[in-house]
Amino acid sequence: MRILHTSDWHLGNRLNVHDRTDELFSQIERICQLTEKHQVDVLLVAGDIFVRRAPELTKRLAKVLSPYVQKGLHVILMPGNHDDREHFRMMHALLSLEQGDSDRVRVVQTREIFKIKGVQFAVIPYPTRELLEPHRLDATGKTERNAVLSTAYANLVRSVVDALDPSLPAVFVAHVNVAGVTTPSEKELSYDEDIRLGRADLPDASNLAYIALGHIHQQQKLEHPIPCWYSGNIERLDMGEHKDDKGVLLVDVPPEGVATVTTWEQDATLKLDATPFYNITIPAADLETLPSLYPDSDRAFFKIRLELQPGDERIFLQRRARELCPRCLDVTFSGEGLSRTVGDMPERPEDYAATVLGYLRQVYADDPDLAELEKRTNELMREVNNAITED
Repeated sequence: MRILHTSDWHLGNRLNVHDRTDELFSQIERICQLTEKHQVDVLLVAGDIFVRRAPELTKRLAKVLSPYVQKGLHVILMPGNHDDREHFRMMHALLSLEQGDSDRVRVVQTREIFKIKGVQFAVIPYPTRELLEPHRLDATGKTERNAVLSTAYANLVRSVVDALDPSLPAVFVAHVNVAGVTTPSEKELSYDEDIRLGRADLPDASNLAYIALGHIHQQQKLEHPIPCWYSGNIERLDMGEHKDDKGVLLVDVPPEGVATVTTWEQDATLKLDATPFYNITIPAADLETLPSLYPDSDRAFFKIRLELQPGDERIFLQRRARELCPRCLDVTFSGEGLSRTVGDMPERPEDYAATVLGYLRQVYADDPDLAELEKRTNELMREVNNAITED
């Protein structure tokens, strides 16, 4: 059997005011094309498919998957920590309707063991308290903490793996943090932050061929007797991932023994064209050269630090940076021209006010408190202008 392992699609993601829907779906369409190119039997998505409840996203996903399912592709979808469980049940109904109750689409809602083409899949979504409760060993009645739940999770993993048929090859799937694994920022998560599976608790059954994990956004292999991989997410979601390459994993499961895993480093077709993120520092005088230096500036996200010279106007430069880079996340300043005096203020305070209010309306467009924020901003600017006039 050939599996394409991916995870953490995060459909519905936004970065500041920027909707990421189209670029995320572009990656999913590319992934579906790869299943056809590489003659994949199963598309396995190991959690965090959505970040918000959105029926229109579910319908769009169903339409993308539908032609591939009709050609014979099996799809496994499971919830991660970001997936709303009620939405997942709704997604199951919508996908079933779109596919005509096809048994090739498996929407996992709780722990399950099932077979596809003679291979067992043991699937554990991101654990809820209801899922872990029967596997807790403590009877103290004290407040549950993640350390206790992590122990319960390890017990759940053992019980699921013990239920596998030892005569058939198996794939274990989970959306969880494993001890010692780091995030893209190279920070290891602790028990205080998340439920965590210990390295020693990773399953090691004789018939296990592969362990497919989701949750960590950086593609990485874990040291384990069974091939064990995080596929990573499919798009850079914030500046913390600006150096990460994104891709999917191609997994070949043999009738006996462990799986063979192919990464994008071994096969360039498995690499995804992730949205560029740039964190740059340039002289303010070079601001106009950005489009020539970065030909993808229309789709890239930027954090820009401008080095000022005396006389440089910050408000103008900030506005111009956002015009040149429509997805600019932040503009900051440094350099000799950073200090300002009253004489450096704009000749027309109303220009300054319009710029500030325009920025607030862009960043906080969907915030219910925008009107109150605008009111307080106007009051503050009136106070500043009055103080300048009195001086």
